[in-house]
Amino acid sequence: MNRPHADTGTAAVEAGVAVTGLLLVGFFTIGALRVTGSSGDVHAAARSAARAAAASYDPEQARQAAERVAFGSLAERGVACRTLTVNVTGDLTAGSLVTVDVTCTVALTDVTPAGFGSTRTVTGRAVERVDTIRGGNT
Repeated sequence: MNRPHADTGTAAVEAGVAVTGLLLVGFFTIGALRVTGSSGDVHAAARSAARAAAASYDPEQARQAAERVAFGSLAERGVACRTLTVNVTGDLTAGSLVTVDVTCTVALTDVTPAGFGSTRTVTGRAVERVDTIRGGNT
């Protein structure tokens, strides 16, 4: 039986196109989840770091406590930051406000085929009030 049009191999091409499309959707989904998950984790780290800073009595101690808590919180949640910065601002007198900004640069090199850049910077900010009834040094 002679066929006027040979369809040999078209199923393989269609499968290749479908698989490529599915892979791109998968990469995009993974990348989007990593960015949104990292964002939530960075905000949570900022909240924890602000609480630690507000419990300190001097600015250097507050900065060190905030950095230690932010690094630990992100490491515990499995967020691998290429760069991580923690900035503490505010006054440590009773009743004042302390602000902590945490900035994490997340590597996304494994999901760049879906249109993501190689990194994404995620920032979290938290404000904590210094306890008005403090023991020890004030």
